[in-house]
Amino acid sequence: MIRHRAKKGLTQKNKTKRRVKRRIVSLFFLLAAVLAALFIYRLYREDKGYLDRFKELEETEEQDYGYDKKKPESSNPDWIGWLKIRDTSISYPVMQRQGDAEYYLHRDFDGAYSFYGTPFLDIRCTPDSDNCIIYGHNINGGRMFGALHAYAGESYYKKHPEIQFRAGQEKRTYEIMSVIQTDISSPVYSFVDTGNHEEYREYVRKILSGSLYRTEMAGQIEKKLEEESEDDFFRTYQFLTLSTCRSWAGRDQRLLVVAAREWETE
Repeated sequence: MIRHRAKKGLTQKNKTKRRVKRRIVSLFFLLAAVLAALFIYRLYREDKGYLDRFKELEETEEQDYGYDKKKPESSNPDWIGWLKIRDTSISYPVMQRQGDAEYYLHRDFDGAYSFYGTPFLDIRCTPDSDNCIIYGHNINGGRMFGALHAYAGESYYKKHPEIQFRAGQEKRTYEIMSVIQTDISSPVYSFVDTGNHEEYREYVRKILSGSLYRTEMAGQIEKKLEEESEDDFFRTYQFLTLSTCRSWAGRDQRLLVVAAREWETE
C-alpha cells in the first residue's frame, strides 16, 4: 500500500513537471513570436520612414531646390548631388562627409542610423574627378543600388542606357560603357584622378575589357583609343562608377556600372 502511494506521488510529480515544462516552452515561443513581431514592425517603420524621406527629398530635387544655392533649411551640407536613372527605382541624393569616408554607409540623409545608408561619393573624389565613384548598398527587392544588378542583362542596359547625375548646380548625363562583376581589388577603385596620359589610357582599357557585354558608348571610346594619340585622348571623357556588393557571390564581390561623358570644352 505504501509503495502504491509512493508510485502515485511520483507520477503526480512527473505530470506536474511536464506541465511546467510545457508552459515554459509555450512562454518561450510566445516571447519569440512577440520579439519577431516587434522586429518586423521596426523594419516596417524604418522602411516606411526611409521611403517617405527619400520621396520628400526627390520632390525637393524636382522643384530645383537642389540647383539653387539657397537650399531649404532642412538640407544637409553633405548633400552634393542627385543620382537618377530614368524609369528605375534609382533616384537618390548623393552625400559626402569630409574626414569620414564611410559616414553614410549606415546613416540616412539626416545622419541617423539606417541599415540602408545613403549613396555617397568616394572621399578621394570631387565632382570633377576623372572618375567619380559612388557607393550604395545592395538591398533586397531592388532598393538602393540593388537595382543595379538588373544591368547584368544586356537587354536591361538597352532600356536604361543613361545615368543622370546632378553635381552641385550642374546637370550631367553619362552613357553606360561597362558593367563589371569584380571584387574589391578591381583597378577601377584606384582610378580617381591621374595626371599621367598613359595611366589614364590604361585605366580606360581595363574598364572596357572587364565588361559583361559591349555597349554603344564602349564602341565610341574604343574608336577614339585607336585613332587618337595618348595626348589627344587624355581626359576626353569623365567617368562615373556606381559600386555595390554581390553578397551572394562572396563578401568581397562587387558589381560596377561604369558610365562616361565627354568633357565639355570651352
